[in-house]
Amino acid sequence: MQPVTVIEANRSGILAEIRESWRYRELLGFLAWRDIRVRYRHTFVGFAWALIEPFLTVVAFTLLFNRIAGIESADIPYPLYCYAAMLVWNFFARALRDSTTSFVTNATLVRKVYFPRLVLPTACIVAAGVDFACALVMYGAMLLYYGITPTWAILTLPFWVALAAFNALGVGLALAAINVRFRDITQALPFLLQLWLLATPIAYPLQSVPASWLGWYLLNPLVAVAQGMRWALLPESTVTTVDPQLLVTSVCINALLLWAGLRVFQRSQKGFADVI
Repeated sequence: MQPVTVIEANRSGILAEIRESWRYRELLGFLAWRDIRVRYRHTFVGFAWALIEPFLTVVAFTLLFNRIAGIESADIPYPLYCYAAMLVWNFFARALRDSTTSFVTNATLVRKVYFPRLVLPTACIVAAGVDFACALVMYGAMLLYYGITPTWAILTLPFWVALAAFNALGVGLALAAINVRFRDITQALPFLLQLWLLATPIAYPLQSVPASWLGWYLLNPLVAVAQGMRWALLPESTVTTVDPQLLVTSVCINALLLWAGLRVFQRSQKGFADVI
């Protein structure tokens, strides 16, 4: 009787998974660049779509919420007030959409080649960061148009973007792992993002939320991110303040979501190639 050799994967922890993904950082960069090229290939305006989408959204929000609904933004021009939060929301939404479908859209790669699977959703977030950088340039032009100069708080901008990225990665990893087995996630995600947008102070000030709802409302980790972006990009105002307690709550929730997403991903990934 011939001896049977069974090859099993080592049971590595989350930190080992992250370290291995770092060793494949060149692959991560290549996949991010591929996603960017595929997204804008055969488009008439190319990278300009990264500017057009948030700009038109802000125009629509200004007409609906500011001009028709009468929502004010104190002494800050409403388009600037709305766009500051829309910048980070668009980054988060695109990163979450793409990372959620990253394993399914790369099914052939997952089945045939070994590499740390964590690289795929991470590359989607890096690619979304390129769109964010392009939109940020347009926001700078809007600041010049309105004659507004940001304060020293602009130095905290990478921190707020990192919070949004970790949130997208944590939620995206969990949804991507579930989406491999249940494709309903792909169908439900646009609706989830619409609800999440309405539950985030993008088009309206945080101060307009009723006090009775505020406790539950602040469990949304993007509330602090939206407020932080306004604080970083706009002059000090009653509608651009960041409560330290809100910041601590957001950081803790983000850490919990990232840990939970990594755990769900780690427990599910060994069966990806069999069911994808």
